[in-house]
Amino acid sequence: MCHPAVYIGLAGINMIQARKTLKAEQAIAEQAYRDRQEQIKDNRMSVQLEARQKGNILAENFAAQQATNRALLSPSGIGQSNSFEAAMANNKGLFMRELNVSALDAINKQSELAYASRESGLTKTADMNRARGRFNQSMMDSLEMGMKGAEGLKGSTGGQQVGSKSPNYKFYTPSDKRFSR
Repeated sequence: MCHPAVYIGLAGINMIQARKTLKAEQAIAEQAYRDRQEQIKDNRMSVQLEARQKGNILAENFAAQQATNRALLSPSGIGQSNSFEAAMANNKGLFMRELNVSALDAINKQSELAYASRESGLTKTADMNRARGRFNQSMMDSLEMGMKGAEGLKGSTGGQQVGSKSPNYKFYTPSDKRFSR
């Protein structure tokens, strides 16, 4: 059985180690949160860029299609008719619908990223709480170990006894007995 002072020393070392572990776990949780937030920010920028590019492509295609239709039909005189203008307006309406669908898709992706950002914050909080819980448990275990050591130093728990109070005193040699009084 170890001397009670060893328990007290181990309890102190365990407390120091628990504090270092808590700091490390908190730093890891904070870094993971920052990394997730940075990734979400990059994803938001990508969604915005993708939406702009898709809108530009749709606009270019629409303008090219309208120009082609006008070029093909203007020599025949149909380009001035009401039915042609109605068809062109219909094409413009289809273009606007496609553009709106693209914008709604981008808004949906942005909403998902907003939820991901919120979830990232909750994950950080949960990680910090778990780290704090492990720290608290380690501190309680250390306090318990330290209390056992303190009780052993008082002699109330039957810790290692020396001298005339030792249960092995009867086996001491005469010279050991002189030193143990």
